[in-house]
Amino acid sequence: MNNQKVIELPASVNYTPEQALHSALKANLTDVMVLGYDEDGELFVRSSKMNRAEGLFMVEKAKEWTMYGGLE
Repeated sequence: MNNQKVIELPASVNYTPEQALHSALKANLTDVMVLGYDEDGELFVRSSKMNRAEGLFMVEKAKEWTMYGGLE
């Protein structure tokens, strides 16, 4: 039996925006894209060190990840 305390849970559909961003901060990411909706329902997009073409490539990779259950 393992008596270690659970200190971190995997990504969840119940995360608040703050929890999701905090989780990302701990991941030592080299590039990031933030997608979300503001209080008015408008799409919000921010990224680091990438142009629109690179952002589209990242979104397409995320689409593949979603379609195939996270398998590469």
